[in-house]
Amino acid sequence: MRRWLVLLAVSVLGCGSALAADTVIEDHRPLLLGAESYTEGWDQYFYFEDGAFLAVQFLISNYGPTDHRALVIGSLLPADGGEPMVIKNGRGPKDWSFDERRLDLKLANHRFQGSHPDYQLYLRNSRGEVELTVEARAEPWRLGRIPDREVEKFQYASYTLPLAQARGRYRRGSESAGTAGPWQTLRNGRGFAIRYLNSSSLSRVARTWIRVASIDGKDAPSPIFYLVQRPGEEQSSFLAIAEDGRIRRQWSEFPVRLIRPEIDAADETEDVFTDDTRPPQAIEFRVAGTDGAVMGKITMTRLLQRFDFVRELKRIERFIVQFLNTPRHYRYLAEYELTYPGEKGPRKLTGTALAEIMALKR
Repeated sequence: MRRWLVLLAVSVLGCGSALAADTVIEDHRPLLLGAESYTEGWDQYFYFEDGAFLAVQFLISNYGPTDHRALVIGSLLPADGGEPMVIKNGRGPKDWSFDERRLDLKLANHRFQGSHPDYQLYLRNSRGEVELTVEARAEPWRLGRIPDREVEKFQYASYTLPLAQARGRYRRGSESAGTAGPWQTLRNGRGFAIRYLNSSSLSRVARTWIRVASIDGKDAPSPIFYLVQRPGEEQSSFLAIAEDGRIRRQWSEFPVRLIRPEIDAADETEDVFTDDTRPPQAIEFRVAGTDGAVMGKITMTRLLQRFDFVRELKRIERFIVQFLNTPRHYRYLAEYELTYPGEKGPRKLTGTALAEIMALKR
């Protein structure tokens, strides 16, 4: 399993191959490209009413002795602040499966399945178990291809569950607790799920991405935001408003200002980034339109998780990958303020959101 994590870290390097512009990328099944350094996957993030947090990644890549190997990484942070429960497994192409007609990913005892609006998520190995029932509160929002100058370098993204609620249970396994622990309830979770594909190595298609979705659970309109910064100065931005289960308004390709915190040299836990790759503490944007401007600000209020799989490697393995542009994932609670034009004049939205930020550490 540790060799799997090294391969995942190395996947930020390499070169890609061209993909026809008319190739259809589906949200329920993998595309299974032949490019050496491509990756694709399904990510889910949920914050529960008692403060527990769950992040799950189903990832497919061509690193290793054969193509189309799959990896599942689930990390649950309990509400009591106890030790995180990390569940991970990797398998070759013959030892995992998917359904051609509907979402149904299987790897060992892990499974993500369902169709709009009802889904199920199961994780289980000797470290622990998670059982989750998920309900989508809005239709999928497909961003599509996010291109660079070169045809073969792009990222595809789709909020398969842009607004979702979840409930279920978890328990620690024998490897974590000596014996299997008691089941703990996960209540009233809010979050989102996203499907993505990187046609080339991560360092070639994105140096930062930011995913944000409202978790208020109110009947009021709910914002969903996505930003990808590519190598160099280029970026692509997207904003949508979901209401009554539908994507009612959306905007794209507008300027975004990232407000980054000052580097604290005394903080030994702080990751080392260049000025333009540190995770932002706030995001500001303004979108001009014929019916009025959209103005918004998203502020990160609480760091839930700083996830770095490299830290789980053995010492020699960490030494190998420390020279690469390895990704760091940051999961936050955030507050948003948004004003946009409505039928009867400007509408103002405020609330709580869940944010996931990836930044390449150089």
